[in-house]
Amino acid sequence: MAGKSELGRKKLAICLLLILVAILFAYIAFLPPAACAGCNAKVALVFSPGAEGDVISFIRSAKETIDVEMYVFVSDDIARELGDAVKRGVKVRVIMEPRVEDSRKQKMFDTLTALGCDVRWASFSYKLTHAKFVVVDGVRALVGSINFSDSALNYNREAAVEMEGSKVAELAAVFDGDWQMASATESASAGAGTEAGE
Repeated sequence: MAGKSELGRKKLAICLLLILVAILFAYIAFLPPAACAGCNAKVALVFSPGAEGDVISFIRSAKETIDVEMYVFVSDDIARELGDAVKRGVKVRVIMEPRVEDSRKQKMFDTLTALGCDVRWASFSYKLTHAKFVVVDGVRALVGSINFSDSALNYNREAAVEMEGSKVAELAAVFDGDWQMASATESASAGAGTEAGE
């Protein structure tokens, strides 16, 4: 009799072990995939006509820093928002392209400087600095085709992506590199001009 009960206990132990193994395999089968680089990104799309409000909201979300690299920057409304950010204690840096043929660019450079923004002209290391992006607090970015002009913000078909995640650090690093090459004293009229495509 003792042999039968011992055999029954062994069979029960084996059954319990098989059930636990089955549960473990089922658990593993339904685990989410492993995290990958860039998988933590949050993305929102911004379209123009009518992107100005989205861009202003993005700027207003800044707590510590705003870095702007912009091909055409002639929007007084965006300049005012950046000035308001400076008043809130946000550090604002702007890189503008000096080779754009637009009589308003030097005035905008001077306006942004007067508002407390740190402004530089893009380096001549590239044919043009045609980039259009904003990095907020080093963790969020707005990247796309939208220049800071009334046409691009309100009337043209433009598209941009607002993103948050580990890839923003790469964009922030590009800005920092371009900032190091940029100059606050470069003449806006130096180099061959290119007609502004707002």
